[in-house]
Parts: sequence; structure tokens; C-alpha cells
Amino acid sequence: VEPVIQSGHESLVHHILLYQCSSGFNDSVLDYGHECYHPNMPDAFLTCETVIFAWAIGGEGFSYPPHVGLSLGTALDPHYVLLEVHYDNPTNMEGLVDNSGLRLFHTVDIRKYDAGVIEAGLWVSLFHTIPPGMPEFRSEGHCTWECLEEALKAEKPSGIHVFAVLLHAHLAGRGIRLRHFRKGEEMRLLAYDDDFDFNFQEFQYLKEEQTILPGDNLITECRYNTKDRTRMTWGGLSTRNEMCLSYLLYYPRINLTRCASIPDIMEQLQFIGVKEIYRPVTTWPFIIKSPKQYKNLSFMDAMNKFKWTKKEGVSFNNLVLSLQVNVRCSKTDNAEWSIQGMTASPPDIERPYKAEPLVCGTSLSSSLHRSFSLKLLVGFVVLSGLLGSVYL
Repeated sequence: VEPVIQSGHESLVHHILLYQCSSGFNDSVLDYGHECYHPNMPDAFLTCETVIFAWAIGGEGFSYPPHVGLSLGTALDPHYVLLEVHYDNPTNMEGLVDNSGLRLFHTVDIRKYDAGVIEAGLWVSLFHTIPPGMPEFRSEGHCTWECLEEALKAEKPSGIHVFAVLLHAHLAGRGIRLRHFRKGEEMRLLAYDDDFDFNFQEFQYLKEEQTILPGDNLITECRYNTKDRTRMTWGGLSTRNEMCLSYLLYYPRINLTRCASIPDIMEQLQFIGVKEIYRPVTTWPFIIKSPKQYKNLSFMDAMNKFKWTKKEGVSFNNLVLSLQVNVRCSKTDNAEWSIQGMTASPPDIERPYKAEPLVCGTSLSSSLHRSFSLKLLVGFVVLSGLLGSVYL
């Protein structure tokens, strides 16, 4: 799969998602495109929720390993797919027409395993909150053991094998890690980018495939910097909003497409002193009833009204990371596993993973290698100087 980005639009095309659709379509909705998540989008498009491929800005082409492929044409495969292109046009340039998309190369040589995609991390929602003025703030999205236990035990008790991961955040993102836990012990990181750059987002091929078993936990951990912001940052689709997601490419394919979470919002509001909201909830964002200083404000306005300091932000961060989370555990056809909507606690980590320190060798062979490398470097510098003098 490779991106085809229209020349001159490299900074405008934010990301491209290819979804599998679970319903049929009549010709009237297939003749032209629609604006996503707006009233003119046909209701049938809402059945296109299962991601089968993702590309983000700065990424290049992606090749599946020789033993794995994205299956096409079987009864389990999509009859329709939806291509969703997200644009970022902060200067509001007008009159732009874009023809960007994805080019797929296929083979008739059937590969041994069908690939699947699991979207893990923080459920994209306004309940993902990041205070302003923070040099570092950490968010966590949980793919809980309850979800993986139910989905894998039902379909693949021996586990699934992850071979590539795409880590995704927006402009405030500074680092992302996909952590893997089994029975309280942290395994090797599945993927990480400690110097996340919004303009360079690429699938990471795992050096060794990693097995995920029923009952494992995954945490997508994101670090953000909001020092230059004066208002809250919310989870959402805009590049000025934030995300914290991992797209896991794995095999063999099972009926699990989304394994995510979101922390409870009421305890977040209690942190700033909110006591009561109007019920039943009839507006979105919902409206606060008390105390007086927040009365009739939306929860977004109340969070922005609160006087955030670095100390308050750190305390809020510690609270959010300790909260119970609402679980999302979705199947391919938009159905849900029974754990969907339940609450779960962050895992108890008895033994966090510690990477082995990298130590430079001091053996004779290492010394000889360093000596040879230095001579080679000096030789290259001299040669470069000679070439330079010739061409100058």
C-alpha cells in the first residue's frame, strides 16, 4: 500500500483511513463523495468503522511480510470500503481540489495468514483532557485484559502475532509508547517513539513478531507539551485537538477491531470543584448545575475557566492516570463484545519492564574495530578533501 498525495498538497493531507463497511449500499450514495460526519453524509456510511489500513502525514509505502496479506474477495472480506481523507488547512486556503488517496498492489498468490488491524489507545472523545501550560502531560489509553480475554479466547486462544505498529498523536504530542503487560509483568515495548514528530508518522516494523495472549493488557501512553497553549486541549479529530492511538497490524485475523478506553469525566470535573450537572443530559457538551461559579456552563467552558497552574496540572495528571476507565471493545460488523461499556481499573504493574543498558564493548576486537573505523573515517575525510579540491 502506498500513499498517492497530490503534488503541492503534502502539508494539507493529514491522514488517510481505509475502512471496511458492514452494510450494502445503493447507487444513490455511491456516485460522489460526502463531507465526513456532517448531515449530508449518508447514514449507511456510519457502518464503515473497521479500519483495515491507516496512513498518516510523512509516511511512505507499506509492504506486508511474505507470510501475511490483506485478504480481498472472500466472504469475510469487505464488499465495500470507505476512504476517509483528513485535511489540515489552518490558513483557510480556498478553491482547493484534492485527488490524494492510496494505491494498493495485490497478488493472486495467496499468503499463509490474513492480516487484521486493531485500533488501541484512547477513545477519541472530549473526555480526553489536557490542561494548558504543561511542559509534560501523560495520557493513557487501555486495551484491557477483559477485552482481550473475551475476544481472543473466543477466536484465538493461542494468541495473535503483531508485526507492525503505527503510533498516532497530533501537534502537542512529544512521545508515544505501546506497552504490553502479562499477569502483572511488563513485557518488551511493542513500539515506541520518544521523539514524536507530527510530520513524520510511519508504520514501525517489529524486529521480532510479538504474541498477544488472552488476558494481556496493552497501554498506549502519550506525552504532550502544551506550554504554548492558554486553553484546554481536547480529544478530537482536528489537528489542534489530540489523539493517543496505536494501530496494530497482526495475524491471524480475529473479530476485534477496536480495543480502547476513556477515563471517567465526572471525577475530572470534581477536580475543578464541579458538584452537579443537569440531568437528564439533553445537550452536548452537557451543562453544569452547581457550584455557582460554573452554573449553566458546559463542562468545556468550566474546565477552561479553572485557573490552571503547573502544580494543579501535575495533580490533575496523577488523578486522571488513576481513574477507572470506560472500555470500548468492538467487533468487525459494528457489534460489540460484552465487555463494551463496562468500567475497568488500570493494571497493577508488579514488575515494570527495564531495558538492558547499552554498554560499549572493551574487548580487543572492539578496540581493533574502533581503530579501523577511525582510520576509515580519516581516510574518507581526506578523500572528500581531495574530491572537493578537484571539483572546486
